[in-house]
Amino acid sequence: MRRFRPATSSRRKYYIVVALLLVLGHAHSHVADQPRYLYRSTFRDNPDTAYEQQLSQALRDIEEQQLTLHGPAGPSDTIWQIILGKDPGAEERGPDSLEFEEKNSEWKYKLATTEWAEEFVTITLSSIPGLSTLYHAYPHHVLRADLLRYLILWYYGGYYADTDVFPARSIKSCPSLQKSVFKTDMQDISLVVGVEIDEPFASAQKMHDWHWVRSYGFIQYTMFAPRQFSPLLREIIVRVLSHTKRHLDESNVFIGARYNELTTLEITGPGVFTDAILDVLSDTLPASHPFVSESVTADTGLGELISPATGGLTQRVTWAPFSGLSAPRCVQGSEAKAGVDLGGLCVLPINAWGNGQRHSGAENFFSTHACINHRFGGTWKPWKQSWKKYLFG
Repeated sequence: MRRFRPATSSRRKYYIVVALLLVLGHAHSHVADQPRYLYRSTFRDNPDTAYEQQLSQALRDIEEQQLTLHGPAGPSDTIWQIILGKDPGAEERGPDSLEFEEKNSEWKYKLATTEWAEEFVTITLSSIPGLSTLYHAYPHHVLRADLLRYLILWYYGGYYADTDVFPARSIKSCPSLQKSVFKTDMQDISLVVGVEIDEPFASAQKMHDWHWVRSYGFIQYTMFAPRQFSPLLREIIVRVLSHTKRHLDESNVFIGARYNELTTLEITGPGVFTDAILDVLSDTLPASHPFVSESVTADTGLGELISPATGGLTQRVTWAPFSGLSAPRCVQGSEAKAGVDLGGLCVLPINAWGNGQRHSGAENFFSTHACINHRFGGTWKPWKQSWKKYLFG
């Protein structure tokens, strides 16, 4: 007699897969009626301004000391990668890291190991108040690696890439970089970042499904500092240390500071990274700058820039100027208000560094615009460990 159990079992699996795909497809299709271009982090509610000013001054003092001793450095041509808590042998780097170095053989290559990072934090940067204590207080290497990449590029300059980033082409042949920071008339740039998330119309359901805190964000798994001592990176470092200190101060004295996905993103990851860049632009660019005027225009009917305290309009830079980019968008340091330090910024479209995603208009890894690709492992995220968490939060 013919038995149908295998066919029934296969059919059941088929229906389950189809149902899951429909659930995911439906959830990810939700859009909001209005876009969101501004996110207000709770870590910026009553920040420790005294500590942040102390940090900023300490970083400026290091900059002045180094420039006095060595003079202005030339363009930074070092590729930096980080491996913490592992044997730094080539076998630990993996094929992506090795290929990245080989593809960019004209660049110097430096691997920041646990031992190297320890000396850098505790000796080279020992004058930064609280740095060593906060660095060692992190319970996970991913948090230390976040802070370390900002410190390295601020102090030395160069190109940073996670070890699971692999090259679609060499850095120097990247079309977006050739059109921006590598142009001869684009010398006043201290930081180049890419777009990772650009979904201003994402609904609350989509935000939940994708585990997003904000519906936009810059990439920090790879970045480029054409020169050392970027004012943008300086502020990012200040924010990370300030947020870390606050998290520690508010944690249970017996249990210690806990870091979930949200706190990791907001304290050391893309959240604080993105916010700090937009805030520096807001503080340094004149009200007549296109970034400001475009932000204000995009806020018409939204009210995100209306001050709750005064009811007046806050003229600042939001995500609006960087939404839907199809080409690099840059602001040079010379465009800042008199007496303030910007350093200059270039933002690359998502198809340069952020392909392979199922959102934000990203293309595939084989896009002609792709410069580097990222495998988006994110294994430190709790929901990456479980399909149930992926589907239901």
